[in-house]
Amino acid sequence: MTSSDAATIRVAVVGDWVPSQLADVLALQRSQEPETTAALVACSAAEPARAPSPGSRIDFAVSMIELDWPGWVCEPLWTDRLAVAVAKRSHLLAYREVPRNELPKQPVICAQSTAREPWDAVVHCMLVDTPQDQGSRVSTFDMAMTLVAAGYGIAIAPVARLAGYQCRGIAMRPLANAPTIVMAYLLHPCASLAGHQQRFARRARLMSGAKNQSAEQPRLNKAGRSE
Repeated sequence: MTSSDAATIRVAVVGDWVPSQLADVLALQRSQEPETTAALVACSAAEPARAPSPGSRIDFAVSMIELDWPGWVCEPLWTDRLAVAVAKRSHLLAYREVPRNELPKQPVICAQSTAREPWDAVVHCMLVDTPQDQGSRVSTFDMAMTLVAAGYGIAIAPVARLAGYQCRGIAMRPLANAPTIVMAYLLHPCASLAGHQQRFARRARLMSGAKNQSAEQPRLNKAGRSE
């Protein structure tokens, strides 16, 4: 391994959504070990079963779904909790946590683009008692959030997914008794990691996700609205 190889960590991001924790990891890497740079590489979600070729020199991959790449280890990395996205004038904002028995009463808007992510299956299990004609499925998560902001229904997704839409007409409440779900997996080759790779993996595993936890408990004003 040359010195230039040892000075760079290449991280493949599988899919279109990048977890916010990854930015925190990269910032920590830059602060604590500036001599080892990190580079992000896009990895198509269309063929997730295909591991990076040896010539790509990928050190790690971050994926929203669990992948079985030959010769690679896939470990759960970051977790999150489910929350309910509503319009900012929704009556559901009166709750600090939205009860599950409120879900069948609301039109639930889902996105086809997130159908393969594990949390989407968890949401659908929760909605088994919801009438089929009450909800709708649109092509992208952005479209779903636009309809929620306009008051056409609610959406259920991880806090990390919803946090970025709070400045776009969306309010958020935690879902009562929501299970913990895996939001991101870390993949790396089965071979022993070099020292700089081990340190990067350690920083990724230690990322607490405090940003997501704080978003789960929005402050309420006297009217019961989020501030």
